[in-house]
Amino acid sequence: MADYECLTDHEIDQEMNKVQDLLEAANLERKATVFKVLGDLNRVKIVEVLMNYDRLCVYEISRFIDASVATTSHHLITLRKNSIIKSEKEGKRVIYSLEDNEISDLVNTASHLNIECRSSRQKKTFA
Repeated sequence: MADYECLTDHEIDQEMNKVQDLLEAANLERKATVFKVLGDLNRVKIVEVLMNYDRLCVYEISRFIDASVATTSHHLITLRKNSIIKSEKEGKRVIYSLEDNEISDLVNTASHLNIECRSSRQKKTFA
């Protein structure tokens, strides 16, 4: 197996346009926002539940994730504002569902990643 050789300055200059397209700010901001939003355990629980139930109200979700209705509502607002879930009013109830199946794909992919899971009591460090 050959050793890796870094690109020369000339080769880097030739690749710059492609890399600038990859690093387009608005696209990266959206990706970062999705990961920030899903960086909360309760919000991931909500997404997991909604991946398995087409439609649920806040009370049902709060019971399933073992959180108060107030806490669950707060997380639902964050998920909705970031287009991860959608809501529709039916009479006096607001019914929640996933915005689309792409978020399910992302969450399912995350469950297959070989990333060490640390206890919440341990200091959080990232390599």
